[in-house]
Amino acid sequence: MNKISKMLLTTALFAAMLGTVPVAAQAPVSPASVSATFNGKAITFSEQPLLSHGRLLVPYRPIAEAIGAVVGYEAATKTVKVTKGTNTYLLPLESKTATLNGVPVALDEPARVVKGVTMVPIRFVSENLGVDVKYDAAKQTVSLQSTNKPSLRILGPTKDAILYTDKVKVGVAVFNHALTDFRTHMEPHEGQGHVHIWLDTDASDPKVAYKMINGEPAVFEHVKPGKHTLTVQLVGNNHQPIKPEVKQVITFTTKAASDQPKGADKAESAKKYTVSISEFAFKPDKLTIEAGSTVTFTNLDDVDHTVSSKDGSFNSESLGKNDTFTMTFTEAGEYEFYCKPHNFMTGKIIVK
Repeated sequence: MNKISKMLLTTALFAAMLGTVPVAAQAPVSPASVSATFNGKAITFSEQPLLSHGRLLVPYRPIAEAIGAVVGYEAATKTVKVTKGTNTYLLPLESKTATLNGVPVALDEPARVVKGVTMVPIRFVSENLGVDVKYDAAKQTVSLQSTNKPSLRILGPTKDAILYTDKVKVGVAVFNHALTDFRTHMEPHEGQGHVHIWLDTDASDPKVAYKMINGEPAVFEHVKPGKHTLTVQLVGNNHQPIKPEVKQVITFTTKAASDQPKGADKAESAKKYTVSISEFAFKPDKLTIEAGSTVTFTNLDDVDHTVSSKDGSFNSESLGKNDTFTMTFTEAGEYEFYCKPHNFMTGKIIVK
């Protein structure tokens, strides 16, 4: 193999590592000379990172500690535990479902033990700890960068979700904003505060907001069937919105549990899958799932996309960067979909 061919092969492998091109290999493969930095400082790994199904797995302790998280391992449940601030992550080994602040979150590649070292997917851990991930294909480096700007992420319910329940659990992850109890921290202090959550109430009135002062999910009971609006906002100790404003608004629908289609698993036990929208492509573009499973589409591009079925059975709103769209597939069949603004982007969900 000549020098140019080797360079092209290495670049393709590195791009695949971060999910930008498909990878044929089904078993973990050691990528060549991959290094990582956090805010420009090198991260030293105890074991060589591995490529598995197009995702980079790294030893979890060095990457988490570099970001400033506390790491641990629960031997009884074979679960990796990562905490940072009020956010707690539980990643059971060999499971594609992690738990973030008590809310299930889908993984496209599970944590696993390799040569006695616990490995976790670097992108999932990094992005869910409020850190940007970038790569340089020429230099073969993964760059982790902290923005230090307050931000939040609604973990659940997801945008446009359909829930068959009258109890709604709202999970929120907060980054770079220390959550404090306003009853003992009343004076404004930069970088401190709590979270206001409104469900179908006046989002301009702090008095009617649910006030989240830790990472525990907010639970709303006796929610009537119908379409709901959820508003989540970061505020200071004095209940005033921080500046610049950090707020997210989504809608979702609830139905009576008795209306859940036959054959569909309940939301707590239903299998969950993910599809990334990246580099103007659905990844994977073909997915086989079980009836009752949910699929969450996440747009990672800087341009807007949609997830639109060719038969008109479902259609997302325009999804901006990091927006998600979740569908539950209850009936067996094949569902072809595409992006309306970019109709060359196509995919298929096969429901067994």
